[in-house]
Amino acid sequence: TMALTAARQVQLVGARTASTPVIVLRPAVAAAVPRSSPSQATTTSSLQGPGITWGCRIVAPQRQLRCRSSPSDQQPSGDQQDNGLLYTVGMGTLWIALTAYAFVLSPNQTPYRDQIFLKLLVGLREPGEEYVVNQVYTALFNVMGIWPAIYASLLIPAGRSENKVPAWPFVSASFAFGVFALLPYFTLWKPIQGQKLPLPKEELEGWNRLFMKGAETPVMPALLLAGALAMFYQAGTASGEAWAAYGKLLEESRLVHVTTLDFLCLSALAPFWMANDAEARNWGGRDKWLPVLSVLPVVGPAVYLLLRPKTDMSA
Repeated sequence: TMALTAARQVQLVGARTASTPVIVLRPAVAAAVPRSSPSQATTTSSLQGPGITWGCRIVAPQRQLRCRSSPSDQQPSGDQQDNGLLYTVGMGTLWIALTAYAFVLSPNQTPYRDQIFLKLLVGLREPGEEYVVNQVYTALFNVMGIWPAIYASLLIPAGRSENKVPAWPFVSASFAFGVFALLPYFTLWKPIQGQKLPLPKEELEGWNRLFMKGAETPVMPALLLAGALAMFYQAGTASGEAWAAYGKLLEESRLVHVTTLDFLCLSALAPFWMANDAEARNWGGRDKWLPVLSVLPVVGPAVYLLLRPKTDMSA
């Protein structure tokens, strides 16, 4: 048997021209509910205003209040749109200017020596070759292999873009081209509002998620930190002559000059993505520790990856 239950719908309509919203009460048509399911009797209300719709219902007999909003109705404010445009223009301008400087205006007095350095650094030394790569630059070159792994941990998944542009092609290319590969993604990137991290364990399953799974454990951040500290130790223990020779290479060699510029740009951009990731993970220590970690190139981001909240793999 069916019984009619009383219900009332309350609609609140926000007034645009008054500081106090206008409240309109309208009785709703009674709903037919089975007698055997009294818990489904509800009282509903909705709030409609410019840009957002909220819906609430009270479920009897427990009288639980359940509310939800419709994110699709939310519209960014004018200030948010202006800031987004400034960000996009700024990143695009930086990418174009940096690329033009690196490949057109940077010093290029020793192209043949640069080729030899590059060959030696990747382990292609031929028998009898006597060239020795500068100790400071060797450490810098090796650090540039750590930066892409750090950015991959910060951008996937925290740096996912609202416009569905994937981050992984740009991150993969950054292992060879550094910041020159990442800046196009930064230019196209649109933030996802209300993103919640870390991801549940189920979303880290599969061979194509192995890197993300490794980043959610202390092991990979610890390896990155150890590598960064080793390279800083190598550079820090170099002699004064080695540092003077590095300064001379910086003035003559396009390879050394652009690598140094790449390192500085990655160091300058990392604090933004650390803060973006920390906010999505609701890390309680971000106000205290991020300002300190942000001024430590490579080491600071690696320490952050160790400290940030991670996926519970035992759940």
